[in-house]
Amino acid sequence: MPQSDVLPVNFTISPEAKNAIAQIRREYDAQFSDDPAAVLCVGWGLYSRDSKPQFENVVISFYPQSMLAEVSRGIQEASGLHLVFFTTEQYRRKFAGKVLDHAEGRGFFLRER
Repeated sequence: MPQSDVLPVNFTISPEAKNAIAQIRREYDAQFSDDPAAVLCVGWGLYSRDSKPQFENVVISFYPQSMLAEVSRGIQEASGLHLVFFTTEQYRRKFAGKVLDHAEGRGFFLRER
């Protein structure tokens, strides 16, 4: 991933989201202990059923240690967390100036500052 292809992070991350990300990382590492999480990945996802879009939302995942070299040029920082902002310009606009937040029962979401 050439550095020129990396879209800059344009959002911040709330303390609640950081805590939820840390919990998900612990669960990920427990499940995949042979290839633990190396770096957070934040993107936008279209969730669908039967090939029909149901809703869109923030997607949180991790790149494993085995992929770190492959994604290292895309690593950025937001609110003290290292991450790969995996998106296109179209979806990057959804994040612009927002806060990535988390709430029990709601999951991850974007809100105004």
